[in-house]
Amino acid sequence: MAGRFITAFKDTLRVLRTFVHEVIGGFFLALAIIGGTSVVQELRRYTADAETGIWRIGLAGIFSLAMLAFGLHSFWKARKIQK
Repeated sequence: MAGRFITAFKDTLRVLRTFVHEVIGGFFLALAIIGGTSVVQELRRYTADAETGIWRIGLAGIFSLAMLAFGLHSFWKARKIQK
C-alpha cells in the first residue's frame, strides 16, 4: 500500500520536501540576520563600555554563523532534491 502511494505521488512528495527545506532555510537565514544585528549591538555596547566583555560578541557571532550555515545547507539540500 505504501509503495503504491509513493509511486503515485512521487513528484508531489518531492515538491513538498523541497518546499519544507526552503521554508526551514528561510527561518534559519532570518535567525542569522537577527543574530547579526545582535553582534552589531553587542559590539557597540563593548566599545562604549569594555566591562561588558567580549564573550557576548563571540557567542552572538557563533550563533549567527551557525544559523547562516544551517540556512545555506537547507537551501543546498532543497536544490539537490530538485535534480
